[in-house]
Amino acid sequence: MASTAPSTQRHWALRAFFWVMIASIIVLPVWIMFGRALAGAPLGDALLLQAFLGPGLAILIGAVVGITLARKQVRQPRAVQWRDVRLLAPWLLVIALLGVTVVDTAGDRTGSALTAWFGDGWLTASQSFTAIGIMATIIGGAVLFWLQVLALGRETKARVERVVNDLQAPLIEQRARQADASFEPIDGPQAGRVISIDDDPR
Repeated sequence: MASTAPSTQRHWALRAFFWVMIASIIVLPVWIMFGRALAGAPLGDALLLQAFLGPGLAILIGAVVGITLARKQVRQPRAVQWRDVRLLAPWLLVIALLGVTVVDTAGDRTGSALTAWFGDGWLTASQSFTAIGIMATIIGGAVLFWLQVLALGRETKARVERVVNDLQAPLIEQRARQADASFEPIDGPQAGRVISIDDDPR
């Protein structure tokens, strides 16, 4: 019973990440646009740029998530594998952190959620992390997409091989039976004898 509980918890964690991954397509771009307002940071000049970049970010996340969902091992049980969590969770976390580091200006106020929480001394850190985070998002998205394409290819190849093996199994079994079959020789105990039936008693 003790071993079943952790297994069930792991399964639910993988299913939860499956839905988090899907929700991130919409939630993360919206969070980056408006999340800093929850900390009291200004919403202003950056909104226009984010309005153009937001759909691109949604497409990038959607491409990575979509190729992950294309795998039957993920789509059918509606649960990712631990490999997917290790790859995608750090990438999605970096994107989420952009929501608290994006620097915006409205009127005479300039800052991010970090500066709203910890003071103006965090302005340079916010700008630096935002620049690094944007590069990590773009490059990481391309790398993750390629890795998930390779995983999809491996899964598809294994599935095709299983189908081919299942189709060939009866043929191989039939050939094995034919190879093991033994035939009686033509020459038997009655070889060379002719049996005739004569109806005429004479």
